[in-house]
Amino acid sequence: MLRGVVKALLWLRYRVEVRGVEAVRARGDRKILFLPNHPALIDPVIVLSSLHKDFRPIPLANGKRTDLPVIGWMARRVGTVLIPDLTAPNRREMREVARGLELVRRSLEVGANVLLYPGGRLAREPEERLGRNGAVERLLKAVPDARVVLVRQRGLWGSSFSWGFGREPHVLGNLPMQLAALAAAGIVGLPRRRVVLELVEPEDFPRTAGRAEVNAYLENFYNATPNPVVRVPYFWWRSGERP
Repeated sequence: MLRGVVKALLWLRYRVEVRGVEAVRARGDRKILFLPNHPALIDPVIVLSSLHKDFRPIPLANGKRTDLPVIGWMARRVGTVLIPDLTAPNRREMREVARGLELVRRSLEVGANVLLYPGGRLAREPEERLGRNGAVERLLKAVPDARVVLVRQRGLWGSSFSWGFGREPHVLGNLPMQLAALAAAGIVGLPRRRVVLELVEPEDFPRTAGRAEVNAYLENFYNATPNPVVRVPYFWWRSGERP
């Protein structure tokens, strides 16, 4: 029921196309590590709602981003594993990260699916940059038979939920405009943003390689196609790009 409500609300604003689900499902629906890029604050909701019916992945999420009304409740409902914000982590926060990764490792080992963002934070430029993040390398060394499915997202860079809008995005800061837009949707409809999710299970993923090679492979995948700024207004009568 929750998935249906979320997808209905997303439909008002987004036209989501998911490619590659059938190929992934044909090989089974267990022990999969889903690895998306992270262009916008809204994309975890889009990705999870798109994958939940077939795979029910357990998300690993930034606790700071989910510490909000409704969002926090939804995160708990889908069993989200929360970790601290890693902008400037201290020792206690690093221990929390280790605890979260251990929970994810146990989940993979018993056959559950996991949704993890390798970048560890919201992208600040059109291209995904992973830096020295080592969560993917660490998990694959711990669970070497886990399947790896990469998720490349396009269409969200330039939304009010992204840095492509020209400033740091804030869910609550945009809330009044978004509520007004949803109210207007019942009368005149909203311009809808086209979002494409491409799922790929690569045969040549360097699962036994070191952190640098793993991260370089992921960056090359995420950045293989352009991710241009796309402006889609909340109201038809405002200037900007329309779908």
